[in-house]
Amino acid sequence: MRRFIFLVLSFLIVVGSVFYAPGGLLAPLNINENTAFIIQKGDSTLAIADSLKEQRITPHAVSFLCGVAFLKLKKQSLKHGEYLAEPKITLWKLIQKITKGDVVVHHITIPEGLTVYEVSKKLEDISILTGAIKALPSEGTLLPETYDYYWGESRQQILHRMEKAMETLKNKLWTIHQSGCPLKGWHEVLTLASIVEKETGLPEERDLVASVYLNRLQINMPLQADPTVIYAVTKGQTSFYRPIFKSDLATDSPYNTYLNKGLPPTPIACPGEASIMAVLKPAQTAYLYFVASGAGGHEFSPDLKTHNQNVKNLRQIEKKRDNYEY
Repeated sequence: MRRFIFLVLSFLIVVGSVFYAPGGLLAPLNINENTAFIIQKGDSTLAIADSLKEQRITPHAVSFLCGVAFLKLKKQSLKHGEYLAEPKITLWKLIQKITKGDVVVHHITIPEGLTVYEVSKKLEDISILTGAIKALPSEGTLLPETYDYYWGESRQQILHRMEKAMETLKNKLWTIHQSGCPLKGWHEVLTLASIVEKETGLPEERDLVASVYLNRLQINMPLQADPTVIYAVTKGQTSFYRPIFKSDLATDSPYNTYLNKGLPPTPIACPGEASIMAVLKPAQTAYLYFVASGAGGHEFSPDLKTHNQNVKNLRQIEKKRDNYEY
């Protein structure tokens, strides 16, 4: 009888330790800040338990092994990935996270106006992504927005998701606006939208800039868009932090819209939805010219005489500013 009581008490002590002692299944873990850990594909349960102990997320492996064993009886297995152990979380909830695959979600925001090459470089800088980028998508075909990504996801997969996002946007917009668009196809829409994207960052100006270039195309006037010259010089692979020189305007390239009429052969960057909509629904104007206003926006004009006066006004503003700074 005493032996039986001893065995029962021993069992209760073990069970109590497994569930309620420090590091037990139902006791809060003794961590003071969010702690990320990674489970590699193919890691054994024992290796995971040892890793959690080494990172001081759990004080011992016994309770973790017991919890996993119970879930395996319910045919729930551990999933690889990156997980987060928060302060006060219990070991049981942490194990449930791992069996559900409740991994850490990261985010990357792609600003409007980046080239495909620049986007690819952003992905290459993220160390938790995998795989080399073997093939870049066509210029302008990635939709700038915020994307989720996960530890171990491939860079090429994320690029593919960005392409699909742009394709989804095309399916949403092109069927509605195709009949009223003066351009020949979605490719031309993306191309002109990319120029608009690079010309202005002001939402209220996008449809005005689009109207200028559409008006120029209509009368077969060269676009003379500075961003296309920059793309011709850099090929979309380096930043451009200097003024455009006269020698740049003479660059022999199909992207040089000072030397070639019409649109360049491809987009020069990845345009956002707002710039695409500006091309699909441009302002109805007679504008053929625009120049910086000196106050962060642009002055628009329908004729060369007015445009030249706006340029003169800008030079005066710049001269006063230079004198003031001096």
